[in-house]
Amino acid sequence: MTIRKPNMRRNHTGCVVGEQHHRAKLSDAQVAQMREAYAIGKAQSGNRFGYGTLAARFGCGASTARDICTYRTRP
Repeated sequence: MTIRKPNMRRNHTGCVVGEQHHRAKLSDAQVAQMREAYAIGKAQSGNRFGYGTLAARFGCGASTARDICTYRTRP
């Protein structure tokens, strides 16, 4: 029998998601900052933050930055 903590965010299957997940490297605030920087950079075509730049800035992989910015992970 598993004990569920009521304050943890869960997805539709009941799995822990977000910064409470035991393997999460980025906080929810960092994810929001990454998405905001990507959106601002996309709006300003001359000063665009690419996935590699964001990955280096936040200390994660480029594919992780891509998945976060395209909402494939961390909804």
